[in-house]
Amino acid sequence: MSDKLVDVLTKKRDSALGLIDQLQSVAVEEHRDLTDQDMQTITAKNDEVRGYNRQLDVLAVDLEMAEDTQQRLRGIGTTMVGGDFHYRSAGHLLWDVLHQSDADARQRYGRVMRRAAEHMGTVAANTTPVAGDLGGLVVKSVVGPVADPYPSGMPFASAIGLQDVPASDGFGFSRPYIVDPNFETGVAKQTLEKAEVASKHFNVQATNVPLTTYAGYLNVSQQLLAFNPASLGIIINQLRARLENQIELAMVLEMQASTGTIPLAAGATAAETLQAVYDAAAAYFAITHTLPSWLAMGPLGWANLGGLADLAGRPMFPTLGATNAPGTANATSFSTTVAGLRPVVTPAIDDASMYVGGSESLEGYIYRMPVLEAVEPSVLGRQVALGASIAAYRPTPFANATQKIEVGP
Repeated sequence: MSDKLVDVLTKKRDSALGLIDQLQSVAVEEHRDLTDQDMQTITAKNDEVRGYNRQLDVLAVDLEMAEDTQQRLRGIGTTMVGGDFHYRSAGHLLWDVLHQSDADARQRYGRVMRRAAEHMGTVAANTTPVAGDLGGLVVKSVVGPVADPYPSGMPFASAIGLQDVPASDGFGFSRPYIVDPNFETGVAKQTLEKAEVASKHFNVQATNVPLTTYAGYLNVSQQLLAFNPASLGIIINQLRARLENQIELAMVLEMQASTGTIPLAAGATAAETLQAVYDAAAAYFAITHTLPSWLAMGPLGWANLGGLADLAGRPMFPTLGATNAPGTANATSFSTTVAGLRPVVTPAIDDASMYVGGSESLEGYIYRMPVLEAVEPSVLGRQVALGASIAAYRPTPFANATQKIEVGP
């Protein structure tokens, strides 16, 4: 009898709660307050619910009541509709989820889920809709160094050697050289004792070498400098990298102005490539009467050299130096030797050509300007500038001494 009474009271209680919930929902959907009639109805239904709850509380202490009835009562609880409904256990929640065909279970579950519709996440935009976030507390730390995809340094200019120019020579300077039209006849065999010996003049002339200025600047806000103390260092380092890149390009362009050329067919064998290097060295000597010291190339030329093999399939430039190899090469380093010449690999050379030269064929000069800074109070900022005046010079007597090993199509 008690179980049947529990069922009757529970249905009446749920019916009253459902009507109250419906009146509240209609008011919310119509964006209005409860009417006088609504409030009277809700007050009456609340009184009914309290009466049902008191009866159910009395029945809950009936020791003879079936166990499933007591569990059901504990799951339902005795809360008012205006309060929060909470499931007593995960089992009760699961029971309502699995019995959505039951009106009471559907009503309880719906009420709980409506209250849980809004959520919290780290960032609202990355969380389920209608969510708040704690993004104001999230601090993203910097992990690892700043990734820089741009080349740094100036390998070719550094290998050639940049000579410092005094500040007083900022407008350029002169480079002297000897012109001796009588070199072959200025000294001759004396025909007789006391006979007059050869006497021929020679000249010392000069070439004017202009300096070209490369520079760049940035406006930096005071807020940026205050936000990150290392920001000024990053800015200066990037300006320096830009400047070095321009210096490298200028030196390579001046070298490439030499008209000396040694042809090399595309896909040439190791023997043909080595012969071209020696032919270029011989042509260099014919002009300067000294032997070359460096072999300049880009990454493509370096890759071609490293991949050369003899007729037996042995690498021409092995990683481990063989006694009969003309040099060594290593895929992890540009430091190698080729026929005794010092290779210089620079990204400023973008084809497979190679250049044989030395200190007589190309010179570099530089005046390094200090880092210039100017405060801009009107905009709370600072201007930072970096520059240098340089000259890439092919000495006049040896203007075409550098030999280009030109790889054909």
